[in-house]
Amino acid sequence: MNYRETIQHHIQQFLADRQINLGELSTATGINRGSLSAAINGNPPKMLSVTMLDAITHYMGLPEGHYYPLYIEESFQEGGHWRRIKMLLIRCAEIGRLEDIRLILEHAADDLKQIPLIFETAEELYQNEQKEAAALLYGYVVESERSNQSERLAISYYRLFQMHSSNPRKNVEAAMQFIPHRQKLPDHILLDGLILLCHFFGAREDMDSFIKYVDELFEMVHRIAANESWRQESFVTNRHFVYYYGQAYLLKSHYYEYQTMYDEFRTYTQGYADLSWFGRLSEAGEREVEQFKFIAKANFLSVEVRLGNQSVIPEYVELLQNNEDEILDGLITLIISANTHEYYIDEYLREFDEYLEPAADYLFQVGTYKEEFKVLRYYTLNREYAHYCFRKKEYNKGLDCLMQCFQSAVHLDNKDGIQESMKLLEQYRSEALGK
Repeated sequence: MNYRETIQHHIQQFLADRQINLGELSTATGINRGSLSAAINGNPPKMLSVTMLDAITHYMGLPEGHYYPLYIEESFQEGGHWRRIKMLLIRCAEIGRLEDIRLILEHAADDLKQIPLIFETAEELYQNEQKEAAALLYGYVVESERSNQSERLAISYYRLFQMHSSNPRKNVEAAMQFIPHRQKLPDHILLDGLILLCHFFGAREDMDSFIKYVDELFEMVHRIAANESWRQESFVTNRHFVYYYGQAYLLKSHYYEYQTMYDEFRTYTQGYADLSWFGRLSEAGEREVEQFKFIAKANFLSVEVRLGNQSVIPEYVELLQNNEDEILDGLITLIISANTHEYYIDEYLREFDEYLEPAADYLFQVGTYKEEFKVLRYYTLNREYAHYCFRKKEYNKGLDCLMQCFQSAVHLDNKDGIQESMKLLEQYRSEALGK
């Protein structure tokens, strides 16, 4: 490195140009004068800490991170002080200097001993919601880790899947890369991993893959419940274990509802309708039990509606009105039942007019649904409501809904959805396009 390219030279030049001495710089930046002297006048100079460099850069009136590329070069020429590098990675993430993170990883490519530290830093960034920066570090781990049996490798693939799960350009590849490594995850992380896989395949209506991972989750929660490992202090999950137990039954019931196997649906719904038998639950656990109790009630009513039992519709509509998160699925249930059993429910649908307007998907951007799952459900709502409108000869409204179907299907890259929409259009083409 040329002398004139060093941070030391840039600082010396700045001080000389403005006739500033070390005492003044020390007072202005809060950095010990001896440390400044060692960094600016030393031969060789002592490396500044990241905090010191930031303070001097700010004093010089330069943008945050202005000297980071030089700092990276100097750090690795000196042999790479990895605790200093970690601080720099964290700081780059904080101010969005992703290119500098890439530069650090390029320098680290030949030093595989640092994989544990880079993984540790990735986890820290992930927990701090600095996902873009974390993804770069996890990417380094999966490219550099030599052992396919590594738990660190499995967690890195899982984090990338988590971060890309709502990105239609990346989520399929991320899922496929994660799947072969899932069993290397510790149980307390695998629980969430399996649920995410279930949501991923459920959003694509790939029910063979969906039930495969539901069954894995189902077996796992029963094993953990049987040996009570979830009660150990080291077993730390994002949510209370009762949530995962209930989810296993809930997802099973969804599968059988999808297959219209309603006896099996009722059996598995009963499995999460009352989880109070767990006993000795924390406040968070009690809340999960109450939530599952409500979901079970809603799902029992939903199936009765789907089977054409119109007498329960008023109770079901009241439940939807009092629970906004249930409105999307509830409207789908009501309209599918009306179409299947050939009756009309305008008096009930009027209660949800704003949710049935074209481009009303923004109303469903909050709640418990994963983004892709929301798009799929919104597609289903529009498809069924288009059919309902065509039955009523409201062709313009039906066509508007059908256009929303196409948009949602394209967003999901759902070829079956596009074909279903085309099939519905063909069914009513002459009436709809003749208006």
